[in-house]
Amino acid sequence: MAGLEARGLWGPHALKGVDLALRPGEWLALLGPNGAGKTTLLRAMAGLLRPQRGEVLLEGKPLRAYGSYERGRLLAYLPQGGPYPEGLLVEEVVRLGRLPHLGLWGREGKEDGEAVAWALEATGAAHLRGRLLGTLSGGERQRVLLARALAAKPRYLLLDEPTTFLDLEHQAGVVALLRRLAEMGLGVLAVLHDPNQAALAHRVAVVHGGRVVAQGRPEAVLTEPLLQGLYGPGVRVAHLGGRPHVYLDG
Repeated sequence: MAGLEARGLWGPHALKGVDLALRPGEWLALLGPNGAGKTTLLRAMAGLLRPQRGEVLLEGKPLRAYGSYERGRLLAYLPQGGPYPEGLLVEEVVRLGRLPHLGLWGREGKEDGEAVAWALEATGAAHLRGRLLGTLSGGERQRVLLARALAAKPRYLLLDEPTTFLDLEHQAGVVALLRRLAEMGLGVLAVLHDPNQAALAHRVAVVHGGRVVAQGRPEAVLTEPLLQGLYGPGVRVAHLGGRPHVYLDG
């Protein structure tokens, strides 16, 4: 089955021979301690960093062989930080996600407007459409930027810590949205810091020291020995409803 694949990625920076595949219709959570190489791997798979060795394939074709517009229609990336278009209205920001579909002349059609409206509704940001991005809270801004990525209607969505700045209610909403998007057929790869959010994904890949040290179903990967090796001996894992629940002892 076609997908987005990292094959033997070495460098830049932390990566040390990473193999990872994201398939359509799955949510894959990328977990690991700070400095493990998660963001570097995500950026390499988004085509923003070129590995020193190895290759990224998008639907069986080298990622570097795609033009920017073609790649932008297939693959959307939400980074951790800016710069942000602070002086634009929220709806204008989300419309930027449609640029890969507009081509040279930049003419919007009905489909573009519908995609923007859907993305705003899906992320709970529709009520913000008339606000300036620069006036929003961190959590509101995060939802708008996620809407911009979704407006592209990509086949693959790469997200670097998408629940950052969000309160618990909106974190839960984003996690549920990622699952729904995968059910709609998207391949979703999300860097997360919370193992309990990662436990809700279809698969988890654990990155440590620039390598993928474990990957598979959450209940097989999120074990006490592995997590204690990453985060310390106080980590405990219980199983609730068939899924691992990670907590700190004491």
